Amino acid sequence: MSSSVEILPRQRAILDIPLNRHLGIVYDGISDGVANSHFEAVPTLAAFDGQLHGGVLSVLFEAAAFLALAPLLNDAQHAVTHDLHVSLMRPVPIGARCDLSARVVRSGRTLVFLEVSAQVDGKLVASARITKSIVQINHA
Repeated sequence: MSSSVEILPRQRAILDIPLNRHLGIVYDGISDGVANSHFEAVPTLAAFDGQLHGGVLSVLFEAAAFLALAPLLNDAQHAVTHDLHVSLMRPVPIGARCDLSARVVRSGRTLVFLEVSAQVDGKLVASARITKSIVQINHA
């Protein structure tokens, strides 16, 4: 990750979750309301057929969505996944760089709707629609 990319503490916290660190997500910043990130499809993330395991994309779609949403939350709010729908369209070969783009489609008082896409070499390989519930944080 470039040192010039601005990262909020909540975004850093998502990237620092051990599973997300293991999967290798790298935050590339937000441009025009789209949070961009990427990861490398390394051999330890392969399914039995030698391609990227689809579950990896599901996990990283949630992380990418939170990277897009975090700047919109105030200090008393957190967001949890309410619904996740993933469409896997093409296999991701091991060794490929997978680029993730996430954006908030609509934000209400208690629900936020997001879209995330994954591309390899400019081709769409998977997408997700994610609904997150906004919850209040009790600071005791």
